[in-house]
Amino acid sequence: MKLFITINLFQYLSPSNSLNLNHDNFRFKAGQTTSALKKQATRRNVLATLSLLTSAPLIANGAPVMTASEADNFSARLERSRRKPAPKLLRPSLNMDFAVLLMRSSYQAMDELDCVAMDQFQKDFFLIRQAEYLPYVDTLGPGLVKQGELSDPYYFDFISFAQYATVNRDITDNPAVVFEEQTPILVGEDDKQEFVTTIIRRDPAFIDNALLPSRHDELVGTKILDRLNELFSLTTSAIPSVDRNSDANKIVASLQQMVNLFLINGFAYDGKVGLKKEGKNGLLQGSQIEIVLSSPATLWSGQALQLKKAQATNNFVAKTAKVFLERAGVPVASSTQKYTSTQEITTIFL
Repeated sequence: MKLFITINLFQYLSPSNSLNLNHDNFRFKAGQTTSALKKQATRRNVLATLSLLTSAPLIANGAPVMTASEADNFSARLERSRRKPAPKLLRPSLNMDFAVLLMRSSYQAMDELDCVAMDQFQKDFFLIRQAEYLPYVDTLGPGLVKQGELSDPYYFDFISFAQYATVNRDITDNPAVVFEEQTPILVGEDDKQEFVTTIIRRDPAFIDNALLPSRHDELVGTKILDRLNELFSLTTSAIPSVDRNSDANKIVASLQQMVNLFLINGFAYDGKVGLKKEGKNGLLQGSQIEIVLSSPATLWSGQALQLKKAQATNNFVAKTAKVFLERAGVPVASSTQKYTSTQEITTIFL
């Protein structure tokens, strides 16, 4: 029997939709041949695959599965009461493909970490966004949020928060090293979807849970940068190459072009990169580079994640910039984010 995969990223993005455990959403049906299932299996470090219909779970997930009561408990409501209201300000519409890139890169990076079953991640994500959506919309008023439209900066701001609140929860709340994950299997066109239980083991290089947030940052930044290079490397909009011998001003110019690519995709109203501090004797080491985004699509969500002291945040420009610098052989010591009522300000310390 041949295999067909339908990928619909948007069915799970609307809080009003019913829970679909088949995220990204993979539905396996008879039809066309694909190697996607094989790729998924070989990417994973699979210990065993057992029929979900005949075998009981062997290993529990790390973080406990989210419940509706947890998503809307006293602690969650207290946190909401402390957040600043979502800002009403002029922001451009995001390019839909770019918005999908940001969401999908974040999801795929989580999948590659192998620290939580992705069927659990979907459940957690669903319940968090369901609990958070109406309070968010109420702060803006009726008609301003275009539900389910990733190109709408108000909706993207919300859904990115919900995604990263889930990412943060599942990589910091006792993430699993070995766990079970439900994977869809081949069924006929009119048959009910069935699943198998696959036992997954995390890469030994990342057994230390403290490494997971920075590794997630790196994976997301890599996916975004690779896509930007794929689209623009042969055009006049390409990000200029730098290396460890480049001076700070050349690096600033390259990062400015990278930010420009975010801008043309509607991520922010404006963005400027500058050399905040030059290293001693003109060296890169000790330099500080500042990236200021005006009215970014993640202005509210970035602040909300920062308020909850999240280790995993949706600072997409910073993630991409750090990967760009590291690839060029320019070590990044650390970075910080701060927010004003209209700006996200990233400082990168070399």
